Amino acid sequence: MTLAQTDEQRELADAVRKLLAEQADALPPAWEATGTGLNRSLWESLAQLGLLGVGVAEGQGGSGGELRDLCIVAEQVGAACARIPFSGTASVLAAGVLKAGPIVDGSLVAVPAWETFPAIPARRSSGLKLSDSTVEGSLQAVAFGMDADVLLAFSGSSTILVNLDQPGVRREPVAAFDVTEPAAAVVLSEAEATTVDPGPFLARALTVVAAELIGTGQRALDGAVDYAKQRHQFGRPIGSFQALKHMLADRHVQLDAARLVVDAAITASEERQLDELTGAWTALVAASDAAQAATADALQAHGGIGFTWEHPSHVFLKRVRARRCLFGSSAQQLDALGALLLESHT
Repeated sequence: MTLAQTDEQRELADAVRKLLAEQADALPPAWEATGTGLNRSLWESLAQLGLLGVGVAEGQGGSGGELRDLCIVAEQVGAACARIPFSGTASVLAAGVLKAGPIVDGSLVAVPAWETFPAIPARRSSGLKLSDSTVEGSLQAVAFGMDADVLLAFSGSSTILVNLDQPGVRREPVAAFDVTEPAAAVVLSEAEATTVDPGPFLARALTVVAAELIGTGQRALDGAVDYAKQRHQFGRPIGSFQALKHMLADRHVQLDAARLVVDAAITASEERQLDELTGAWTALVAASDAAQAATADALQAHGGIGFTWEHPSHVFLKRVRARRCLFGSSAQQLDALGALLLESHT
């Protein structure tokens, strides 16, 4: 089961999967390659195929398509754990605060500072201070912060854009739990900033992240199922043992259920339903829980080899847990969803 519904969407998924198989970095990365920045070659290939502009109207400089098409691409990027800021850049595009052209053609890399977003329950930084047209403060970890050209962030209730190539910006790499998504600490000192109105873009952004998580969880689960068929113990495939096959079956059901929730969130957004933000948060909760369970159990299913650096199981697990650190624990996400539901009924 995938998010694709039509023949054209299935062809889109197949094309992206093929491109990523050819150009995404092999998993796991070499130990010495940890922290390596943006895969420029892959990013340029996505741009050339118009995949960075999926979900953005052609009249606005994009490639056309709906949110579902964007989520289909995100699902495949999540499965590959590609070294690109796809979901982050898609979120900036969804805000509609920058001309899409330079982002879509790959010449401008724009990323969000999620830790400043007031709607994110796990946000760690609220210290950006905007004064007229300058901003001061520090960010602990911006994904692909060393590669980005423009940053979308919040200062209080104001949404700002910061050009990262200016004297008032200092960046340095920091250790990241996710081995395929490098991070940077960013210090802003009287940096020029532009205040913008992003509109209600958060629902779209969270739905894309949820789709990406589904892809990562599915890739991990598929690998575990293949291994359970091939690995023999006591003269039988280990997948025939009840404890293991029931565990993997449970993860399959949970992932499919989460995918249906993401599907519902996409529909809510595309049909401009009043509850689209509720749908997006629900999708993120379901996708986070399902992906975390799938990646953890997939690693466990591989036994001792799953805990080694040379096996990709840890890459998938770290990607999902890094997202959880970014967007909040299950309890925090449910609290945010509950608050949203209460607000909508008062």
